[in-house]
Order: sequence, then structure tokens, then C-alpha cells
Amino acid sequence: MKRVHRAFISLAVVFAAGNASALEPDALFTKVSGGVWAVRTFDAQERPLRAGSAVVIAPGRLVTNCHVLAKASSFVIRQDNVTYGATLEYPDPARDLCQIKVANFSVAPVPLAPAGSAHVGQRVYAIGNPLGLENTLSEGILSGLRGGDSQAPLLQTTAAISPGSSGGGLFDSEGRLLGITSFGARDGGSLNFAVPIEFLAELPARAKAMLETRPSGPAAAETVRKTAEAGSGGAAGLAVPLHRGDAIEYVHTDKLTGIRTPVIYRLDRIDGDVLSFNGGGRIEKADGRLVSAPSPLGGLFDSSAPPGGWGRKDMQPGMRWHLDYTTRGRQRHELDATVGEERPMHIGGTEMNVTRVAYEGWIYGAYGGAPLTTISARFTGTAWYSVELGRVVKFDGEIQRTGSVGGSETMEFVRIQR
Repeated sequence: MKRVHRAFISLAVVFAAGNASALEPDALFTKVSGGVWAVRTFDAQERPLRAGSAVVIAPGRLVTNCHVLAKASSFVIRQDNVTYGATLEYPDPARDLCQIKVANFSVAPVPLAPAGSAHVGQRVYAIGNPLGLENTLSEGILSGLRGGDSQAPLLQTTAAISPGSSGGGLFDSEGRLLGITSFGARDGGSLNFAVPIEFLAELPARAKAMLETRPSGPAAAETVRKTAEAGSGGAAGLAVPLHRGDAIEYVHTDKLTGIRTPVIYRLDRIDGDVLSFNGGGRIEKADGRLVSAPSPLGGLFDSSAPPGGWGRKDMQPGMRWHLDYTTRGRQRHELDATVGEERPMHIGGTEMNVTRVAYEGWIYGAYGGAPLTTISARFTGTAWYSVELGRVVKFDGEIQRTGSVGGSETMEFVRIQR
């Protein structure tokens, strides 16, 4: 009994020691909130543009999201009643990270978590300035590690993030910085994301490499500004021609379960006017027309897509056409398409005009070209197509089998990663 009792005590001591450094939320906030500042940006006429957040990572140096600084002619950082002018030092819009510098700024940097220490299920805390409410703390868990980059994954979290939180800090329970809060999926509830701190070490080199390929002087500043806008997650990013390494991000929602999953199409090859994403898992023409989608990451959006995709640039309200095609999954689709009116829609924070296209018909199991009507299913779908972007920015699809819903899904555009 003594041995068992001593072993139990030893395990208890080890467990307690392993958790001794975890902080209560109030203590954690006291420890690191001084290193999270609000960002305010202004246009050339000194009119306010955007509000965001930034985190102190080194003496006189803070990091924020590049999309916070997009279109800005000047910007400041602020906490309580203290304001400092700031300037851009290292832009990395492809990863949506921008380092800024502030003269005569002596605030201590926040501690950084060890590289690779983020793990699913751990308690995390977001500190930022949502809706302009300075130094707001929210609590959650790290709910996923997503393949946002080949070097390190995006951090998915349930900690609340709202407009103004962009550029804030995501901290572990010891008050160490895990990532920079970047964006939340539209209507995504607790589906929010942060850029991992592993990217900070590469910021100077990546920024230098990008700037060396740009012209100097005022033209360079304008190019950086436009590039930051392209990496901001807004629709303007898609209007810029895609380049190798760019990625288009959607969110797929299974409406039957409520599960929301990021879907990323990364451009890894360009052959003339043919664009190959995800190692050939999706192939498009340069104008956005779908060639094939052998790896249907986007559910029905990919697996049931007609030749050319769910929309096209020559559509006019009132147009109708009939589709009869068989997918790679050997399912025959007979659908009727009807084009509705054009209307405005908010896409990545920008209002743009989209055209609604309704699809209705049947899907049959196919073998040798002959439909097996015993496994037929009713299909309805709606695509919102942006002519300016040359692609569908929202898609709803539903399959009904003999009185029951076999699948109900939504795909929504989130942003472009450059």
C-alpha cells in the first residue's frame, strides 16, 4: 500500500508540475495585453479607413495582417490614450503578415511559443480589438491545424474573432504567442483562423525577395499597396491574375451536420491558359472555366459540376439551357439551368454584383451510359456567379432521395492567399 500511495503522490506531483505554468485568464491578460495594440489606418486625406490589431514581437517592432493596412496612406498604433505613428517594414502579403516599426517605442515584446508546439485541443486565448473595443479577451480551444502553407498549418480556433481582431494575438495558456489572428469564416460561428508564429522568422527574407522583384521609388510603394490588397482576402484579390503559389479559399458547409471545413485550391502549375490546382486535383482555364475536378474537395460543388463549371460570363437574365452529362464518378446528370437577375453581394468584405443561376433536375447512377432509375435522386442547386471575378462565389446544392435529403451543402468564397 505504501508503494502504491507513493507512486500516486509522485504522479500527482509530475502532473501538477506539468500544469504549473498555465495561467488563469485574468493573470494571462495582465501578462500580455500590454503587447497588443490597436491599428488605425487613414487615406491620403487623413480620413479613417480600417481598424485592426498588432502584436509587439521585438523592441520597436509589431506584426499585423497585411489586409489591415491595405489602401492606407498612413497608420498609427494606439492603446488607451497613447498613440504612435508607425511605418511598414516587412510586407509578406502572400501570408497576410506585415511587420511594422515604431520609433521611440519601448513596450516589451510578448513571449513566443516554441515552434511546432500548437496542438489540437489546447486552451487558447485571443486578444485584439474587435469592433474597436480595445484589448478584448476571448477564450477557446485550438480546434484544428489546417494546410494553409507547406511550412506550417493555419491555426483553427473557437476563440471569438470579429472585424478589428485581425492582427491580434492568439496565445497559449502560458501567455505565449501561437499565432496572429487573421480571419473568421463568414457566418462561421466559432470557425476562426490565425497565422502561425513560425512564419515570423521568415518575414524579413520573404519581404526582401518580394521587393527586389518590384520597381523602386513611388512605383514600388504603389505595387506593395496593391499586393497587400490582393492578399487581404477581399474580392479585389481574385480580380488580379493568379500566379503559381496563390491559393483560393472557400468554406464548405454540410448543412445536415453543421460541419464547416476550409477548402483550399492552391495553384501549383500554369501551362499556357490552363491552371492546375492541388497537384491536378482541380484544373481550370485562365478565365475561370472548369476543365475537371478529379479530387472533389468542395463536395457537390466539385463532384457534380457540369462541363465549364456552374457559371459563365455570357449569361443574361432569363437565359435557360439543358445539361446532360456524366461525371467522373459515373453519375449522369440531367439538369435545367435558369439565369436570374443580377444583384449585389458582399464578397470578402467587398460588395460586388453577382448573377444567380438555378439548377434543377435528376442525378442517376450510370453504367455503360444507361441510367439506373432505381437509384435516381432529385437535384437542386443555386450558384452565385461573379462576372468580374470569373467564378462562382457561393454555391448551394441539395440531393433528395425518395423523400429524404441525401445531402445539403454550401460552398462560400472566403479569400485569396498570395
